Amino acid sequence: MFRLLASSNTEPYLIATIIAIVMVFALLVYYFSTKQVIIRTLKKAPSKPIARIQDKEYEKIIGQAKHVKDPLIAPVSGRQCIFYQVLVEKKGSKNSWHTVIDETKTQDFFIETKGEMAIVKVDQPSSFRKVYLDKDHSTSTGFFLGSDRKLERFLESRGYSSTNFLGFNKTLRYSEGIIGLNEKVAVMGVAQWKTLNETIEGYSYSKILTLSGSEKQKLLITDIKKLTRENN
Repeated sequence: MFRLLASSNTEPYLIATIIAIVMVFALLVYYFSTKQVIIRTLKKAPSKPIARIQDKEYEKIIGQAKHVKDPLIAPVSGRQCIFYQVLVEKKGSKNSWHTVIDETKTQDFFIETKGEMAIVKVDQPSSFRKVYLDKDHSTSTGFFLGSDRKLERFLESRGYSSTNFLGFNKTLRYSEGIIGLNEKVAVMGVAQWKTLNETIEGYSYSKILTLSGSEKQKLLITDIKKLTRENN
């Protein structure tokens, strides 16, 4: 009898403890997510004119993204861009979703603000940067929804198929975020002034600012609207 009473008395506390642990874990995951880290860091940092930024400073710039090379083509939407993130997920049992493709493609780009330009050096180890882009394009395929040929080619090029071994369509969902040409972005990185060996069209100075990242001071890039306002 005593054991039964002890068990019934401790069970609510055990359940409450488990719930509390799960909640704390969820809060920690949210707090340290890429999006929240970028938001907290950029909100605290003032935005400076490019000409006032000194070497080795960790600074924020808000401006329009301009391509340095030929633009990339986002694989789901077909839009021109200088950065894209694509996530493809497959529906499993009990309405669960499993990632089958998680792809990011980047290139260095200019950021222009108030007639001044800097180069954002994205072509670095991925551990040197944190990027959050709004997933502003999505689509899906399923048993009654076939995919178009563009999506088929994308899947095939990554070694995946939208149909199962019986030829029926898998239930897939696609989400895509990009930095489009002339899109407004917020960037924060380690500054370095570099001498130009070749002239840049529309740029009359002999030096240009570059922003890059390191293991300790990440290159932060986002198109979150509340962070791309000039008064941030």
